[in-house]
Parts: sequence; C-alpha cells; structure tokens
Amino acid sequence: ERCEGTGRAMDCRANFLAYLAVFLHLVSDYCFVPVQCVDAPFIHIPGNGVISGTYLKMFRTQNIKAYLGIRYAHARRFQPPDIELTPWKGIFNATVFQPDCWQNAMPSVGKETEQILKIIQSDSSAQDAERKYEENCLYLNVFVPDGLPEINGYAVVVWIHSGDFSTGSPADVEPFQLVFKQKVIVVTFSYRLNIFGFFTTDDGEAQGNYGLMDQSAALYWVKKNINFFGGDSNRITLMGHDAGAVSVALHMTSGEWSKGGFHKAIIMSGNPLSTVKMPYEYEGSLDQVSSTFACPRRPTSMFIQCLKRIDAKRLSENLPQVSWGPVVDFGLSNTSYPFIENQPEILFKKGSYHRVPVIIGVTDMEEVLTLFKDNLDTDISPSDLEGFYTDIAVTDMHKLVRNYEWCSNYELISDAINFMYANDSDTDAKKANKHIISAHTEKFYITPMQTFADLISNDSQVYSYLFRMRPRSVLQDLPSWISVPKYFDQIFVWGNPYMTNSVDWKSTDKKIADIIMTLWANFAKTSNPTKSNVYVKWNAMTPNNDSVLLIDESFNTDNLLNNQRINFWRSLYPKILVFSADCCNSTFSGSGLVIATSVPILCTLSIIVNIF
Repeated sequence: ERCEGTGRAMDCRANFLAYLAVFLHLVSDYCFVPVQCVDAPFIHIPGNGVISGTYLKMFRTQNIKAYLGIRYAHARRFQPPDIELTPWKGIFNATVFQPDCWQNAMPSVGKETEQILKIIQSDSSAQDAERKYEENCLYLNVFVPDGLPEINGYAVVVWIHSGDFSTGSPADVEPFQLVFKQKVIVVTFSYRLNIFGFFTTDDGEAQGNYGLMDQSAALYWVKKNINFFGGDSNRITLMGHDAGAVSVALHMTSGEWSKGGFHKAIIMSGNPLSTVKMPYEYEGSLDQVSSTFACPRRPTSMFIQCLKRIDAKRLSENLPQVSWGPVVDFGLSNTSYPFIENQPEILFKKGSYHRVPVIIGVTDMEEVLTLFKDNLDTDISPSDLEGFYTDIAVTDMHKLVRNYEWCSNYELISDAINFMYANDSDTDAKKANKHIISAHTEKFYITPMQTFADLISNDSQVYSYLFRMRPRSVLQDLPSWISVPKYFDQIFVWGNPYMTNSVDWKSTDKKIADIIMTLWANFAKTSNPTKSNVYVKWNAMTPNNDSVLLIDESFNTDNLLNNQRINFWRSLYPKILVFSADCCNSTFSGSGLVIATSVPILCTLSIIVNIF
C-alpha cells in the first residue's frame, strides 16, 4: 500500500535498487578466490602518469592491491632494453596481466611435476586466461598490502621466474598470501627468453644476456618508483627459483648493471656457481639458425639484420633445439658494458660481487622427477647405476681433456663415486634409485651451495637450508622412497595451503607455510630470518661453521662440514678429476697415438699417492 501511486512506486523501485546494490556488494565481499572486486586507489608515477589498479579479495577481510601489466622498458630485438618511457595519456588501466614474452613450448614433464606446477599456479589471476605473447613484453606487476605501510614503507620482494631461460611467466605464482599475511610488496615481471633474450655472436655484434639486462631494467624501475606504492626503496630483496635463482647470483656479480638495485638475495633450487657458456660455444647453433631461416651466416651484421626481419611468432615457433642462456660477454668487440665478466665461481673467489645478505637452499631430491619421470617405480639395475656414474665422469673429463677419445680413466672416477654411495647400510629395494638422486643432488646442488656460502660468508650473512618437508595434502601417491623434489618448497613459500580450494589442505601444511613465509619475510624486512614471530634457530654460516637449517618436522640445524659425501665432491673428487685429466693429456701425442700403455697404470698409482 505504501507504494501506491506513481511517485511512490518510483521511490520504492529506487530504494529496492539501492538495497540490491548494497546486498550485491556484501555478497562480493565473500569471494573465495582472488577476484577483481573494487578498483584500488590511483597512483601517480612521475614521468609516466596515473594508474588504477584493482583489489584482490579472499573471504571478507582479506584484501591486497594489485597493479598489473605496467611497462618498465621497451624490448628491441637483439639490443639492451630501452628504459626511456613515454608518459601515457589519461589513466592507465593496470587491472590485467599483459602478454608474456615469446618462448619455447613447455617441455614434456612427468605427471607429478605437472600436478605440482598446477597447484602453485592454481590461484593465479591469469590461470584461466589463454596466454598471449608479444616481443615488446617488458611488463611488471606490483602486489601491495592493503592498509597503511610502515614509516619507511613496506619491504619489497622482486621475483624472477624459473624456466631455464626459455619458458616461464610472472603469472606462474600467486603472491596473495605472502603479501597479505606478511605485509610485504611483491613485484613479478617478464623478461626476454630463448633467442630473444640470449642470442649472441662471438664477434660482439650481438652481445647476448639481454634477458638479464631486462631484469636489471626491472630492478631500476622498482628502485625508482616503488615508494609511490608504499614500498621502501632501500629494502629490496631479489628472489628467484631454478633459472631465476641462477639469475639472482649473476646479478650479484653483474658489476654496474644491478649495483644498488637490491639489498638482499634469496636463491632457491639453483646453482649460484653454474658454468656460463662462452659465445663461441653457440657457433654450431648459429649455423642451425642460419640454415633454418635461410639467412646468410656471414657477415654477422647481415645475419642479424635478416633475423630482425623475421616475424617474432615464426622465429619463436621454428627455432632449432638450442639451449639459449647467459654467456660471458667480457672482451667482445662492440661491448662496452659486459654483464658477466667471468665465470661466477671465479668472480666470487676474487670478491667481485655485491655484498648482500643471502638465503640459499635446495630440496633434498631436486631432479628426481626429471631423472625418473614416469618410471618412479622402476628398480634401477647395477649396470644403470654404473652408467650414471660414468656419464658424470665423461662429462667432467671432457671439460678438462684435450682429446678425450683417448682417455681411459673414466672407470677410475666412476668407481670412486660408486665407492662413496655404495657403502652404506641402506637395505631398501630402491637403494640404487636413491644413490642416483643423492649423488645428483649433492654434486649439482648441495655442494655448490656450500662452496658459494664459504666464498662469501666472510663478507656477507648467509643462511642456508635443506628442504625435506613434503606437503601432507597432495601427491600422496608418490613412491615412499622419494623425499622432496624440485618445486615442492614453492607451495610453502607462496602460502598455497591457504589458497587452493581444490585441495583439502591439512593443518600441518598450513603451519609449515606460516613458518616459511615468516622466515622469508623477516629476512626481506630485517636481513634476519628469525627476527620475530617464529621459534626457529637459524644462524648465519661462517667459514668454520657450515650450519644448515633442515626444514622438516624438527627444524633443526646440521653441519655439512661433517658430511663425507659433501666433502668428497668438494675436495676429493676435483683432485681425482684433475689427476685423471692430466694423465689422459699426457698419454696423447701429436700423432694421435698413445705413448705407452703403462701410463694409465702409472697415473692411477700417482693419483693414489697424491691424494692419500
């Protein structure tokens, strides 16, 4: 009755629509996955313009602000990034991810790796969208806590994605929980990959390392502008995983390129001392590229100009199989500012690196899902085990021996490795499987981690860890002999147990995620991972104390100086390798004949005498 009459009816409809709007707004506050509910405050960036972001919401009270797809530089093919940006007109809509950089097709991975990657990505705002690509792809994304920052601003974590320098996207992780729970800003970004990011020629016409230069350009942008988002430009932590971790270490030795751009480093599941290729090692690959695209190989300038004319999509999709990556670019003509002056291990030994606090660590079975892939239940035979050790010996000897086809000392090296791993009390049926993955992880991950820590611990705080905690809620069908493969730690670093609704996460996984996020955030804020809100003892390493945090149920520490296998790879194995290589070199004459059949025997005796 109160709505009778035209005027009253219109008032009622207006009131109803108002109530409906309020109701819908309240319902939207109960979003169970991150959604773009409300525009975030505008931000004015001097020299660029005004941007509008979005709120990401989870449940009623969990909000963070996101500013997505902001250009930080321009990508010119086979050239360093151009950081001169033209101001945009009007208000820039920073509410969606921009296209990724052109990249290789995702390599085939085992079903377990695929599953864990989906879990890590499961709440990404770009997950359900079909990914697009472009060449001028240098964009970044800024995730900001909701509310007022500290007096000096939020600590900042800049994330470098993984992908072996050939694949990957900033949308591969979802930073929501780290930002919301720990009150830090997270920045993710794209950088050029494969041939677009790492094409190089040994005459200096193409320097290479453009993807690393892109990363430096992103750091420059963050350093210059993060205060407008409430961030502290003097507390920037550079964090990466796998290839991203290798990148972090390379920024530590990058000279002027990244100097002052970051103040702390987190290196996860990557070898900071990885050998970097020399430009001449790509000669055969350049010949393949030349043939594939019918470009003249010489002169180099014509070769480059021909490649520049090829459409980016065609170039990316038709590339021959080449493992593009960082190169030592010092000494090349036309290269005034090298990014990598020498091999990383040499630079760290010389003290040529940016002295910043570091967290570094690995999982205890890094490549198990890659090495065994879809054969996790297969028993490794003794001959397979011997072949694995021989492959290690052959690969390392080839780096040292001039004419390796004449070398006969591989068996000596593989026997030494077998001796270290066969003499234990393990009676498990998967004993050989565990020996392979233990040898691989300890040689290629744990030993470099400890060597790196020893090299810089005099001048920098170094906190190292070994991740041995598997999630209790997912991948429970993995064989029992498998501990923690690569990527499993990322579930806890990004707080996935609080995000993924398709998984019934156990409280144990949530507690571990809380601890890991707190340790990482404490480090980003104060350089001390145990500064507050966590009851874990984790001391920085010293040259005489290789204290490593064991991330498992106990959160105890261990001293790897007492580990015989690590000592073998660090001390004994290099000596065996060098002596064996010297012997092989001495048996080769200019005519290509073995000088004396007794030489290998004498060399073996020499090795035993010199080592023991």
